[in-house]
Amino acid sequence: RRTNLPISLEGIYRWVAFLPSRVDERVPVPNRYFGVFQDGSLKMRGIEARRRDTPPFIAETQLAILELLAQAGEAEDLPGCLPQVLQLLRRRLQDLRLQRLPAEALLVSQKLSRELEKYRSPSPAARAAAQLARAGKPLGPGQLVRFIYMRGQPGVHAWDLPEPPNLQGVDVPRYRTLLLRAAS
Repeated sequence: RRTNLPISLEGIYRWVAFLPSRVDERVPVPNRYFGVFQDGSLKMRGIEARRRDTPPFIAETQLAILELLAQAGEAEDLPGCLPQVLQLLRRRLQDLRLQRLPAEALLVSQKLSRELEKYRSPSPAARAAAQLARAGKPLGPGQLVRFIYMRGQPGVHAWDLPEPPNLQGVDVPRYRTLLLRAAS
């Protein structure tokens, strides 16, 4: 009332988790959280499932984990969800390891932040864009480049190249790390 700022109630949470900063794990950040409203619907901000650069299988797995956690009536009930969460995570890791995922599920989409020649240490997106430029498909700053992480050099395979990626060369450890980070 004193500030004359409007406020609205979006909902009441059964529980909410504020995630730690990646810089300092002791400090939670207000723009990375997830929670469940009284009606059972999820609210999430700043996590992989909401980011456009997250491979679909990782986003889907994280969302499935959150849906399992949403079954907890209160925060105290969350530990009881862990066996189901771990079972789901093991199954998704096995799908990755045994390469039972379609190539599209591994796609990373990122925007280029600058011209290719301005990268001192090219990011994976810049390396994929360089592959496309060599194939006659140049991209500029602000444009989206899609790629799959691969073992060896250059470490990526641009999705829009004429030849499809050899899925035997997928960088499974890198996707495993990304998946475990999203799950944690």
